[in-house]
Amino acid sequence: MSEPVSKTALGRVTVLTMNAPEKMNAVSLEMRNALIESLHECFLDDACSAVVLAGAGGNFSAGGDIKSERPAPELLARTLRHKLGRLQELVRVICNAPKPVVAAVEGKAYGAGLSLATACDAVVAQQGAQFCAAFGKVGLVPDAGLFYTLPRRVGAARAQHMMLSARVVPAGEALDTGLVDSLAPEGELIAMACAAAERLAQIAPLAFAAIKSLSNSSCASLEQAFSEEQRLQPLLAMTDDNHEARSAFAERRKPVFRGR
Repeated sequence: MSEPVSKTALGRVTVLTMNAPEKMNAVSLEMRNALIESLHECFLDDACSAVVLAGAGGNFSAGGDIKSERPAPELLARTLRHKLGRLQELVRVICNAPKPVVAAVEGKAYGAGLSLATACDAVVAQQGAQFCAAFGKVGLVPDAGLFYTLPRRVGAARAQHMMLSARVVPAGEALDTGLVDSLAPEGELIAMACAAAERLAQIAPLAFAAIKSLSNSSCASLEQAFSEEQRLQPLLAMTDDNHEARSAFAERRKPVFRGR
């Protein structure tokens, strides 16, 4: 039996591929646990500067594994909460990742697959990709943080319409609305996603993590944003990376950041 997630190093970018093509990479409990473990391994690996998340067999992910065996009624709520908790932890790991995580989407990104894509720092899609918040079609509400991540990409009104209608959004429209950052021609998806990941990895690691943290905190007011700036900026100004950036600017060379 094949592993649920395969790992490939392409230079300093690690490609994690959801590997259940016979189920269109349904995000089973096994898949969730394997992705969480693999992501943590990438974050601890000094040879890895960024991660690309992809799917095998022509699809990113068709969502949750709705064909999995349904537990007995008395165990249903507890079992579902456990499985959902692991899916939420996976999204939490992506959203709080200290290194860039880029989604490489081909084929379907439906349901939880859409949630995983929108949790990433960037989304590169192949022409012909499709996106759908399909939860309502199986009598469920969107989960895995989609109520948080989708509006931040496409706006509140468009996100609500996507979730209420469960309409399939083609790649071109996804690009126009901000759901997708760029489109890749046939056969160039992984290369373009890796290039996007490498560009994000050029940011000083500590600054990258701080920017994500501040962005995820959703400052409710201008004064709150000012307060966070006052807290973070002096800390970052004292890092070796900030000193390196200043030296590189003066010496007209590219900085070499070390995350400290």
